[in-house]
Amino acid sequence: MQANEPALRRVLLALDAAGPSPAAISFAVTLAARFEAELDTLLLTQTELARAVALPFASEISLLAGLERRLDTALMQRSLQSLAERVRTTMTQIATPVRVRWSLELAGWPDWERLLAQPISGSLFVLSHPPGHTGSRESMRQRDSSVCVVHHEEPTGLAALEIATALDPGAIRLLVTRSQPDPDATRDPGMQRLLTCLQTQRPGTVVLPADWYAARAATLRPVFARMDCNLLLVA
Repeated sequence: MQANEPALRRVLLALDAAGPSPAAISFAVTLAARFEAELDTLLLTQTELARAVALPFASEISLLAGLERRLDTALMQRSLQSLAERVRTTMTQIATPVRVRWSLELAGWPDWERLLAQPISGSLFVLSHPPGHTGSRESMRQRDSSVCVVHHEEPTGLAALEIATALDPGAIRLLVTRSQPDPDATRDPGMQRLLTCLQTQRPGTVVLPADWYAARAATLRPVFARMDCNLLLVA
């Protein structure tokens, strides 16, 4: 970590179990190494899928072979454990050379939402493939280094500005007020400035205060589900 850079204790990476991205892991490891933070990774599953598997006669059909097989909870757990082992192997290969301490655990998207709702100071959330993601499977782009940051005068806003400036001294800066979001997104000035930036500038990384994002998550979640950029939430 360079002098005068923001102090982070941990980087939290969310990976969608439907398609965990090696590029996302690499990006999060790079951040953890840069800021000398620990990396905690959550491999997130869809709660609705787990409920569906528990239903009688639940089955899946292979798109390639057209074969149907019955699903059950034990089968899904074995598949998830196998996926977790592959992710652990990838993380070991990427994190070990740069000496980043990391952990991995299986969780559900509601668990991630609870972490966002009560973030611990000094944490940086890295979101990969949120539910409904429709962009590229390699959404954590490293080829585009441009950064857009939303910040305000409260601690999380100042921290977001510090992180963004450390990543890109020329980051696009959107100063907003820490007001409650207007139910009508078109009347939320900060939201409109961010949406305009996303549409016109196409930044490779977007940095937001975690509390500002959480208050607007219902509107922003589907927006970022369509974006092909890195989303960092600063606590």
